[in-house]
Amino acid sequence: MTKIASIILFVVFVFEGISQSTKGITGKPDTSYSIHSAYTGTIKSNPEAKVVMEKHPASVIKEKNIIYCSMGNRQLFLDAFYPKQKTARTRTAIIIVHGGGWRTGTRTLHYPLAERLADLGYVCFTPEYRLSTEALYPAAVYDVKAAIRWVRKNAAKYNIDENKIVAAGHSAGGELAAMLGATNGMSSFEGAGCDKNISSKVNAVIDMDGLLAFIHKESGEGDDSKRISAATNWFGYSKTENPELWKQASPLTHIGPHTPPTLFINSNVARMHAGRDDYIKILDEYNIYTAIKAFDAPHSFVLFEPWFSPMLQTIDSFLKKVFYNAVLTSKLVTVAQDGSGNYKTVQEALNAVPADNSSQFIIYVRNGVYYEKLLLDSTKNFVTLVGEDKFKTVFTYNDHTGKLSTSGDTINTRTSWSFKILAGDFTAKNITFQNDAGFTAGQAVAVESDGDKGIFINCRFIGNQDVLFTNSEKSRQYYENCYIEGTTDFIFGASTVWFEKCHIHSKKNSHITAASTPKEKEFGYIFNECILTGDTSLHNVSLGRPWRPYAHVVYMNCFIGAHIRPEGWSNWNNTDNYKTTRYSEYKNYGPSSDPTKRIDWAKQLTDEEVKKITIANVLNGWNPLNK
Repeated sequence: MTKIASIILFVVFVFEGISQSTKGITGKPDTSYSIHSAYTGTIKSNPEAKVVMEKHPASVIKEKNIIYCSMGNRQLFLDAFYPKQKTARTRTAIIIVHGGGWRTGTRTLHYPLAERLADLGYVCFTPEYRLSTEALYPAAVYDVKAAIRWVRKNAAKYNIDENKIVAAGHSAGGELAAMLGATNGMSSFEGAGCDKNISSKVNAVIDMDGLLAFIHKESGEGDDSKRISAATNWFGYSKTENPELWKQASPLTHIGPHTPPTLFINSNVARMHAGRDDYIKILDEYNIYTAIKAFDAPHSFVLFEPWFSPMLQTIDSFLKKVFYNAVLTSKLVTVAQDGSGNYKTVQEALNAVPADNSSQFIIYVRNGVYYEKLLLDSTKNFVTLVGEDKFKTVFTYNDHTGKLSTSGDTINTRTSWSFKILAGDFTAKNITFQNDAGFTAGQAVAVESDGDKGIFINCRFIGNQDVLFTNSEKSRQYYENCYIEGTTDFIFGASTVWFEKCHIHSKKNSHITAASTPKEKEFGYIFNECILTGDTSLHNVSLGRPWRPYAHVVYMNCFIGAHIRPEGWSNWNNTDNYKTTRYSEYKNYGPSSDPTKRIDWAKQLTDEEVKKITIANVLNGWNPLNK
């Protein structure tokens, strides 16, 4: 994921010698988008549309034309709508940003929405912001962030919970609302507006038909063939003149663990969904809640019935789930060595997980080499570790057999781990786990994973002998799109494990697996659609040797490189363990996949036999793909 917050943005608006155009700054209001124009366009294809008018309920107080920021002679205004009835419990605030292509439209467009939401118990604000007739991007972003800061500054006056501030918007306003959430905590997007000492963080986003990426296969922005597009007027550059600026202005560019729960309410105009699915996919990685409500409706549906009332209900339901449903809430902390996160070390973050934890605890780790011997206690379940970049977020240590520990004990295989995971329901994504003790150090475990229901996605396991120790026979584990390299027995243990689309790389003529599957366990290690490679000098690597009797290992649909010995498997130091092994293969391919050359105590599975080898069956009813 691209990280732009660390660089200074918007200092120079020159791209390949092309100056930013100010032709769109006319100094005159553009009134082309209004309730009237929207209605005229809507009834052509939707004659049932009816304009939603203000009702002026006695239960709602309105304050108009409040100055939220002054910049020289320019004053920026907002309006407030809030319940008349006082309550001891603080309320959720919603800032509603109007649309109009960043050039036209006014905050009055959403008075009916603000009024109805206030009648439901919310405190709503409708801010104006500088449009492209007055100032180019990023002025509008700076303005709406200043409005958020003003709301937080005045939280006590309006009985607002500072941790329940919502950015909502339609069309261009939806894009701006999403931009607020996507850039939470990024100082380079604050501008020089008012109340800079106050946070502009938003705790939820409601994007009503606002695009999320300007340069995207789904986006229709930037067509200047008939007239200058709205985005070109806003940026002062066409898409081809300065694509980097168009990317910087896209919420999709900046999302990460700091992005709040987001609701997408969409029309049937496909181009207004640009980037939504990619946006959701990334937020899913961080376990951040998203929801979609799609209407068979025109783009301006937010202003008209029959869509307005169900939209109102959708917003209310979403906010109740986000702020009042404990099932959807999770703790998220950040680890950063430069001090910009909650913790500087990974172990500090692990220590912060409550004992007997029963809810999701997400630890986002920024790039860095974290030289720590890490332990996740068995009481600290439901932890998710997410690295910024799997190649640059590295957990490493160098203990190995024979080395003296700090307490004076001699380290052995079971104490050589760099990271030991005892907790259940653990997940890791985008992280390199390493033991860098060296090629000649002997047994040196990078990860010992003992807890049940462990998941590793897009991770790297780096070391030499005994790299990945799946120790507990009661443990079920799942690895997807992982890279695992080592020398001898570098995947070993008694757990039941499914490896999906992993890359297994050997660095020595030795053995890949050393399974110790218990006799009563039907399954041990399953490798499905994996790739097996080795250093170019290797030619005598085995698929595995039985550390204990009854070892169970299956390779299915895997590429078997030339480094694997023709007979495939090996015995364990000439013991009788081979007599009870359950080693098998199914439809492997590659230079060393010939089944006719395999040892006689290994098996080639039939189509019928392999039907029972599914993730759900192997992992005894647990399907990590449903997590």
